[in-house]
Amino acid sequence: MPARQIIEPELHVLGASTVTVSTATTTDFDFGTPNDINLATTTAGAPGLAYQHGNRVLVILSASTSGSTDTVSFAIEDAPDAGGSIGARRPRHDGTLTGGTGSQFARASVRLQNGRPWLRVSVTSTGATDTFPCHCTVLGIPGVL
Repeated sequence: MPARQIIEPELHVLGASTVTVSTATTTDFDFGTPNDINLATTTAGAPGLAYQHGNRVLVILSASTSGSTDTVSFAIEDAPDAGGSIGARRPRHDGTLTGGTGSQFARASVRLQNGRPWLRVSVTSTGATDTFPCHCTVLGIPGVL
């Protein structure tokens, strides 16, 4: 049996979001209430559903455009809980998310830290010439795989 057939049933979609960027700004991906992903939240329908301590987190990102002027880059941050909301954020990922001109694709493994269950993913554009539909999928992978 191929490895992908063994691993696929174990993947959990922790969040998926699409944003469109057409100005020089940073835009956060919105994963539904509460916008960012709180991996400590396990209520039905909430981002973070099906995450278990010890899982690995993989973030898959894309930004497509027919233009070649503006650049996009991605950021992944973790944070502690601040009364049910995301607290002070800091970068948290393994992988290159710097991007460039034209369509961009990136993936990153997130190193989760104790007491920092929140994840925020964002995309930054450098100009207002190109429009980028951007997609983000966050997957949980059992740590034993």
